[in-house]
Amino acid sequence: MSESSNPYTRGVAGFVSGLRYEAIPRDVRERAKLLVLDSLGCALYGAHLQWCRILQRTLEKLDGSHGCRVWGTAQRLSAPHAALANGTQVQGFELDDVHREGVLHVGAVVLPALVAVAELRGMSGREFLAAAVAGYEVGPRVGLCMGPEHIGQGWHSGATLGVFSAGAGAARGLKLDADRTVHALGIAGTQAAGLMAAQYGAMVKRMHAGRSSQSGLYGALLAEAPTCSRASTAVSAPPFRAPGIGSDWPNLPPASAKSGRRWASR
Repeated sequence: MSESSNPYTRGVAGFVSGLRYEAIPRDVRERAKLLVLDSLGCALYGAHLQWCRILQRTLEKLDGSHGCRVWGTAQRLSAPHAALANGTQVQGFELDDVHREGVLHVGAVVLPALVAVAELRGMSGREFLAAAVAGYEVGPRVGLCMGPEHIGQGWHSGATLGVFSAGAGAARGLKLDADRTVHALGIAGTQAAGLMAAQYGAMVKRMHAGRSSQSGLYGALLAEAPTCSRASTAVSAPPFRAPGIGSDWPNLPPASAKSGRRWASR
């Protein structure tokens, strides 16, 4: 582990890498199944919306790969581009699940990255559900660290906090150990970006979820290999600060407090 790591990042990574299906309470598992179905339904509807069709057509011109399916269509793309398209579709009409305290639409960022991992590597249903719960737990906890002022300062949480949910789910899907999960979260975190200004008359806001999912997937895939990522990027520093927008440091303890005992996805 890097000397720059801290107990909060390590706590999150340890929870993610160590989470087992059997340790997840039954009500949390059932809730996760419902959330997965909800997101898939939203994606099927979103697939035919104008902004999603624009993205599908654009990616088709750029990407000749066929590894992963774009939900609700016959189109297949590379894993990162499928995550981008599918996350955008889940958020396409903003009917998807939301964690209100963590201020995050979680399924739109977790599932596209995780399904891409499942398509690439294969995964049992129990492993898929455990990885999904890992993702559903982490993003809202980071949201609790940042507080509601994060959006008030101009950031879109789906674009900033979402990368951690996506990275956590994909890392657990790939069965990364705690050290590599720290790297996955760090690589995902350094890609966090997105402004709430996009909600005013712009189509691109829906793509924030897709980009978060894509960034989380990149983080996990890159963390599989030897990497020079600064391990503490994810939670040790305030990656969402920017001049003129806000200078408050996040409240870090909620990121890993009572992981495995108190469930954010209930």
